[in-house]
Order: sequence, then C-alpha cells, then structure tokens
Amino acid sequence: MTDSYDEVLYPGYVLPHTHPDGLATQARLFGLEPAPVERCRVLELACGDGSNLISMAFGLPASQFLGIDRAGRPIAKGQALLEALGLTNIALRQLDLLDLPGDFPQFDYIIAHGLYAWASAEVQEKLLAILETHLAPQGVAYVSYNTYPGGHLRTMLREMMLFHIRDLDEPKARVSQAMALLNLLAEAQPKPDAYGLFVKEELKRLAERQAPFVFHDELSEVYAPLYFYHFIEQAARHGLQYLAEAQLASMSGGEFSPQARHILDQLSSDPVLREQYLDFLKCRSYRQTLLCRQQLSLDRALKPEHMTRFYVASPAHAVSTSPEGTQEFLGPQGASMTTAHPIVRAVMAQLTEIWPRSLAFPELLERVRSRLGRSDPQDPRALGEILLRTCQAGLVELHVHQPRFTLGPGERPLASPLARLQLHSSDMIATLRHTRVQIEGAIERQLLLLADGTRDRSALLEELNAFAAPRLISTQELEEALAKITRLALLLA
Repeated sequence: MTDSYDEVLYPGYVLPHTHPDGLATQARLFGLEPAPVERCRVLELACGDGSNLISMAFGLPASQFLGIDRAGRPIAKGQALLEALGLTNIALRQLDLLDLPGDFPQFDYIIAHGLYAWASAEVQEKLLAILETHLAPQGVAYVSYNTYPGGHLRTMLREMMLFHIRDLDEPKARVSQAMALLNLLAEAQPKPDAYGLFVKEELKRLAERQAPFVFHDELSEVYAPLYFYHFIEQAARHGLQYLAEAQLASMSGGEFSPQARHILDQLSSDPVLREQYLDFLKCRSYRQTLLCRQQLSLDRALKPEHMTRFYVASPAHAVSTSPEGTQEFLGPQGASMTTAHPIVRAVMAQLTEIWPRSLAFPELLERVRSRLGRSDPQDPRALGEILLRTCQAGLVELHVHQPRFTLGPGERPLASPLARLQLHSSDMIATLRHTRVQIEGAIERQLLLLADGTRDRSALLEELNAFAAPRLISTQELEEALAKITRLALLLA
C-alpha cells in the first residue's frame, strides 16, 4: 500500500518551539533540570524529510539527533541534504513507530509534531508508550495536536469538504475542489454573521497554505481532535504528567476580563483544570503540550528570581511614544504593551536594539542600569518581574542557549550552509535561530548564495552586478542587503 506522504510530499520546515532550547527553558521555569541543550539526545517521531532536526543538528554539533518516519521518499530527501551538509550527529531512518524496537535508547527530548490528532488510536497509544519507555528521567516530550472546542468548528468544515470531494481520488483535484467549496460558502453569505465570518477566516487561512498541507491536514483520512483533559488522562496512564505549553504566553489569560482572570487565578492549584478552562475561553483548536515523567516534582510558582538563569531576547518593536512618555511596543502574533515605566522602557529599548541577539540576565541588568544612570539594590527583582510579565505577554523570549550567528558580517561574509542549500529549492529557509524566513528579494537571495566565506565585498559586488545586469548594484545597496540578512540571523562568524 502506497503511503500518502510518499504520494504527496509534505513540505519540510523548522518548528521553532520544538527546539531543545525552548523545551529546556520551559522545563527550567517549572523546576526541572533537563539535559544541557549543547549535549543532549533528541528523537523526532514522524520527522518527514528531517528539516526540523537538520536545522537543530547544524546548530548543536555536540548533540545527537534521530528522526524516524514511515514514508520513504521524505527520508531519502533528508538523507541527501545530510550528505550535502556533511553532518554526522544526525540520522534519519525509514521506520514505522509501531515497529520501534524495544532496545531503543532513552532521549532527553522527544518531539511528536502534527501526528497525534491525525493518527489511529493504536498509533496514539504507541506514541505515549514510546514516551513512557524512552524519555530520560528529566526528559521533556513535545506533542502537538488539535483540540476541542475549536476543533468542532474545523471538523464541521472538514466534513463538508470531504462530502464535496467524496468521488475524487487525485490529490490536486481533491484540494482544488475542497477550496472551491469553501469559496462558495464564503461568498454565499449575504451578511457578516458568525458563520460567514468563520468561513471567511478559514478560507483565508487555507488559501495561505500550500496544497500539500491542505491535502494532509484538512483532508486526511483520520482527524481526531480531543479535549486537553482527555489528552492528559491518556498521558497519565503512561506515567506522564503535564509540564507546560511550548509557549509561556499561550498559558496566560491576560487578554480576558477581570472576572475571567479571577476565575483562572482560583484554578491555579489545578493546572490541568485551569488550562482546560483557558481552552473554553479561547475556543482553542491547537496545542503544543510538554510532558515529563509523573514522579517529578514541579514548581509552578513562577518567581521573578528564576529569571536570573536565562538569556533574554525580544522581537518586539516600539511603534509610538506619547508626549507624556508612554510608549507602545508590538510583538509577534498581535502581542502589545503600552507603558510609561522607566525600567520597562529601558529593558525593551535595550532588547529591541540588539535583536536577534539575546543577553544574559546580569548583562541586561547592567545595561539597563547604565541606560537609566542609576543603580538600586531592588533592580534585580524589579527586572525579574518585568521579564516574567513581558514573557507571559509574548513580547520577550527566554532562552538557555545562545545560537551561533553573528551581527557583524566581517570582510568575507559567511552565510549558513544549510540556508544556502535550501535556497536552491525554496525561498523559505531556516535561520541560525531555528526559525524560518522567506527570502523575497532577488538581491538578498543571490547574496546569500554567494556568501560562502571566500568572497570579499569587492568580489560580492562584482558578481551581484553580473547577476543584476544591466542594473548596477551600489556599495550602499550591498551593505543594506548584508544588514538585512544579518538581522535575520543567517550569517556565521
């Protein structure tokens, strides 16, 4: 029987929140001592072509990585990329997880992305059994899955699409006709009621996705969302407990009314119950849940003094400043904050200036003190409280690891070899921060391909001009393009 993932290749890409850095950060926040990111063992189940693991392996050369997938074509594609990169700390194997041998070693971090809600009950049970057997004592497992109540809405549209394409077998035709039905549903609504708005939002979401994503995710044979508490009950039967979500901000209820926040605070002693009610409030349809062994004791009281153990970064940027000194900052996914607090403003100004670089807590503290021109014994605690709040708001990132990249291109710029290889087949590439970016500019794309560490500025300019002829690229344009790819964390020192 042909595997559907061999028939239609699922596009590979990096998953930022699966990186051991993020998993270890969440584990430390809640009282665990996970394996050092720089020397750890990582397993990814249903790894596809290994794009996620390959990016990790490139950035963590002293760690070991293993990816398994049932489909052969994606594994072969990933192995070809490994050979081109010359990486020796990673292996990709074609293997059904149902056939995973019992003598497999333990791993510090285990990743199962996009598998659980699309798998049979037998595969779900096997996945949890693998975590039970092969997760290290202080290990962290990442499992993403679709949830209710939001999953009910998507199931409704999925069932309509499946009915519409019930007589079609060819993948492209199935996707095309499924999207045609959504278009019909969206255009048919005479007024913007709740149903019409939802259909339009789903149409917009799916229209931005590549056809293979729609084929495998929305039109798959199995689609089984479940309530969060059901998932945790299933995990508990395998000796696993809820640790956290992969993103601290997703565990916050700060966007809700005071009454709702008060109720959530009353549920804090039962984190599973609190998270379930958060799902009800958000109509959540997707989770990235972290699990650990049941016998581990967790500390769920997030304390400001815990912030001293982390590196800090912020992708936010200032958007306005009022005459009264109030400043507004915007972050990813709609996160925002307005503040006139001098320390908060100094923290955000410092972090946004050095992005994408991170700073260790002590260094950030000294820079903030220098910026304010004063020092106070209470500054460390005040900074810790600010970082905790801004992290929960989605404006600040915490890390336990500093990735290898440079903000100074040097005389002979060297772009990530992985990114340069990926550019030959796609404009969506992995950064050295284990994020993905789209390279849209032709000059930036060509510059990345040329920046192999052998060319100085003159050679780069000469070859860029040959590429862009008859247009001439100026020295200033070269420097601007270099600055742009530098800020994307694509250059090595």
